[in-house]
Amino acid sequence: MDNFTEILSANPAYLIVAVVFSVIILFSLAKKLLKIALISISIFILWTAYTIWTGQEFSQGDLKEKLIETGEKIKDNTVKKVQDKTQEELSKKFNN
Repeated sequence: MDNFTEILSANPAYLIVAVVFSVIILFSLAKKLLKIALISISIFILWTAYTIWTGQEFSQGDLKEKLIETGEKIKDNTVKKVQDKTQEELSKKFNN
């Protein structure tokens, strides 16, 4: 790790390339998180409109419970997908 930091500090061109890659990665991550947030908010708004339109009543407790349940499902699915993708990439790297 010290060797890596020495290379970056000694060669400004490498440092610029590393910073550009870091910025690209951060923007792509932010873009994906924003997309997930917008989809979640849209689904929540549609669900709320549907329940009001059909005349179904819901309490704050039910709403909170369903939001927590949905959040847990999304979190579990995301963690599973990341683990699967990581395992797949590691198996590709070590098999080659």
